[in-house]
Amino acid sequence: MEILPIPDKRDPGPGLARLVAAGPLVRMRVPVVGEMTFATTHAACEAILKGDGLFSTDIANGRNRRIKWFLRLMPRNVRVMTGNMLQKDGEEHRRLRKIVDAAFRRNAVEAWIPRIESIAAGLLKDWATSADGDFVRHVARPLPLAVICEILGLKHEDRADFTKWMAAMSEAGTVSGLPRLYISLTRINRYLMAQFKERRRKPGDDLISALVHVAKDGEVLTDDEVLAMLGLLFIAGHETTTHLISNSILTLLDHPAERARLDTDAALEVTATDELLRHVSAVEMTKPRYLLRDMDFLGVPFKRGQAIMAHLAAANRDPAVFDYPDRLDLGRKPNRHLAFGGGPHFCLGAWLAKAELTAVLRLLWKQWPDVKLAVPKADLQWTAQTGIRALRTLPLTPSPRAGI
Repeated sequence: MEILPIPDKRDPGPGLARLVAAGPLVRMRVPVVGEMTFATTHAACEAILKGDGLFSTDIANGRNRRIKWFLRLMPRNVRVMTGNMLQKDGEEHRRLRKIVDAAFRRNAVEAWIPRIESIAAGLLKDWATSADGDFVRHVARPLPLAVICEILGLKHEDRADFTKWMAAMSEAGTVSGLPRLYISLTRINRYLMAQFKERRRKPGDDLISALVHVAKDGEVLTDDEVLAMLGLLFIAGHETTTHLISNSILTLLDHPAERARLDTDAALEVTATDELLRHVSAVEMTKPRYLLRDMDFLGVPFKRGQAIMAHLAAANRDPAVFDYPDRLDLGRKPNRHLAFGGGPHFCLGAWLAKAELTAVLRLLWKQWPDVKLAVPKADLQWTAQTGIRALRTLPLTPSPRAGI
């Protein structure tokens, strides 16, 4: 297969179209990981995501010695946090997922919406009076972190430290960012372990208390399992939602006619959120899936242990599924986007991410209808993190509605 370039983060459309046209399987070179096979069409990505029994997410089933060597170099307390349920298959994955699934279902998240909107409103006021106007720093990054901290029952005064530690995740896909990532994960590890001890002595009405005291079918979670689960919530639930929010705001600034539709038609709120998820595709690709046996997949022979990744961003621009795939249409329906993946590993925090994005969209233009970029778009900087389309900053200038 031809080695194709990774799409440009500033304007991914042309690169994504090339990946889909060259699909269903293409090769790309990924930093740290090396050369990798990607599924790029919608059908091919679905076949991987729903291929339970054909693929494994556990690195132990892979053939890439470089990745295994890299993981062995990690300190144990960091390695534990990366061994979350995303790396588990079959019954083990289902066992871990069902323990936390109820906390993130739609009805549970809907009960959180008033609190999410209250947090978002406070952050938006802070942003509007800030000196730098950076929407990432003042809204998109702290909002999902604050919501997760509240669900876990973490103290408000600890959130400044968490914000600093989680900032290291934005460089997690680069070699130069790895030392900072290790240090931050170690500090998060130590903090959470102290919380486990405290909740065992004095449980509260929060997710950490529920996890350290849970007993399902006679089993309890080990500290390592709880730590890995919370690490997943922080890393996946915080970082990805941050970039979904910031990219969505930038996208709507680029499409004023569509934003005006949303402003005048509240009924578009649900479809708008799904369309922004599709169009933005902040999570560009899945983690590797490893073949569990020798087989032909989509007409290409693979050996057991070879890896394939699903390129979600490319699948979300597949013209076989989406009419005018590069067009932003906030009323698009149906919308079979794969922004949250699919199959057994469908994103646990999907409803929470939607609720947080909806809260920001609902509040921002209501109070600041003329918000605009504070710098030329060409000056915006994107992180080098592989697999995530992430703005470093998003400087905006607010212009409040009269009387507010």
